[in-house]
Amino acid sequence: MPYAILRFEKRKGGPATAIEKHHERTKERYGSNPDIDRERSHLNYHLVQPRLQYYGEIQTRIEKAQKENPKLKVRKDSVKFIDTIITATPEFLAGLPEDRVRFYFEHALAFLKREIGEENIFSAVVHMDEHNPHMHICFVPLTKDKRLSAKEVMGGRDKLVEWQDKFHDHMSAEFPELERGQAAAATKRKHIPTWLYKQAHRLTDEMTEIRIISITKVSITTS
Repeated sequence: MPYAILRFEKRKGGPATAIEKHHERTKERYGSNPDIDRERSHLNYHLVQPRLQYYGEIQTRIEKAQKENPKLKVRKDSVKFIDTIITATPEFLAGLPEDRVRFYFEHALAFLKREIGEENIFSAVVHMDEHNPHMHICFVPLTKDKRLSAKEVMGGRDKLVEWQDKFHDHMSAEFPELERGQAAAATKRKHIPTWLYKQAHRLTDEMTEIRIISITKVSITTS
């Protein structure tokens, strides 16, 4: 069954540069992520193009908010931006024509714009150079009254379930074949980090390849 996938990661200001290098493909080598095929990186595209470096985009929005709300306070441990990943079951996206894949991400972006404010989003880039197409969206968690509050914008466990419900409703309106997955809050399962999810897929692919080679060898030996 195909699923729409939405994940959030809260970030402080420090990781902005490293995340930018990955999202914007400014590194020459990606040893920690062998899924990236640099020969396909020219197929990546932005739906929201950052005008500045990520840290500059973040600070510009926070400083503007401070002018509108002088009471806004930024602590050293404040979450300054949210790194979001949007994708779908690999088989689902693989079965869509190119224009529908793009529309899938455009439709997902429209959801985030509505929920957290278009003005808070500073980057939305679609990666087509990995095994499964996906989009990274980065935004500053500013409330409507110009406070920096990831807790209020993102909410707790119950709010995250609500996020998933809304996202599924939004996406399935255009892609009715998408199923609603079980929320981690309901199943009590812990979130699987992106790196572990990718590693599991790589190991599965490698095991499949090993089995094919083994079967071929046995066939040759017994023939």
